[in-house]
Amino acid sequence: MELSRLDLNLLVILDALLHESSITRVAERLELSQPTVSAALGRLRTVLNDELFVRTHGSMQPTERAMQLRDPVQRILRIVRHEILTLTRFDPAQLTGSITISASDVGELEFMPGLIARVQLQAPQASLICVARDPHALAAAMDEGEIDLAVGYFPDLRTAVFKQQVLFSHDSVCVVRRDHPVYAKGISLEQYREARHLVVSQDTRAQDVIDQALADHGIVRRVALTISHFVNVPQLIAKTDLVATIGRPIPRNAEHFFPISLLPAPFPIPPMQIKQVWHRRFDKSPKLIWLRNMVADMSQNKPNM
Repeated sequence: MELSRLDLNLLVILDALLHESSITRVAERLELSQPTVSAALGRLRTVLNDELFVRTHGSMQPTERAMQLRDPVQRILRIVRHEILTLTRFDPAQLTGSITISASDVGELEFMPGLIARVQLQAPQASLICVARDPHALAAAMDEGEIDLAVGYFPDLRTAVFKQQVLFSHDSVCVVRRDHPVYAKGISLEQYREARHLVVSQDTRAQDVIDQALADHGIVRRVALTISHFVNVPQLIAKTDLVATIGRPIPRNAEHFFPISLLPAPFPIPPMQIKQVWHRRFDKSPKLIWLRNMVADMSQNKPNM
């Protein structure tokens, strides 16, 4: 017999017939019509090449073949109900191996301290790996399941295969050294155009909201220094007369350690939305649901981390 000829619903009806020995009672139990149950019994007889039930003294008695099928049918239906139709219970305490998250250096600074504390508490046998990827490589790695979650600013991950959740937004500021001879207390648009700037350029992110705002207002910066990591901005600014325009979190955390000042930008810059992004293939993964809920709980709807 070809397996494709066997409808799982037929096994449900066969199991009920083995318990009830009555088409009428089976129809009531499964909320089906009697003709539907009779038709299913006819198909079962054809597929299994056995009469299965014989009417004797007003009741339906199972044949030897039907009796042999009782336990296997019950096992099959039990497996379907409890191992296929029921979501697997996830216990983070039993989780081993690594959780891989894509984040920028800003993301590492902002998220990792709080996240590793929660992971160590709930999943002490698991470890965290934080990586950075350019937009194309990140999409491919998430498609393959190599990266579980991306946390940060990812304007390129917009296709239908990705799902996302906004965690919080932060604004951008101009950063100068605290005793700057010209901009210590503020910077005008004209001064901004004339200033010498420190710029962060990373292959792992596309044009961000600051670049777009500069373009929208026709502002071209005089770039004196280009670096690759945002976390180095406060220390470099503290030792130069340069101006940097970056998201608030890093300089806010660093102003207690370096002599820097945070100034309002002299032109409007939209808030930058920080999101967690994941692949739709893994939307129902119990492990990733746990991870996403943990990230959201520690950051969502807060003005900043």
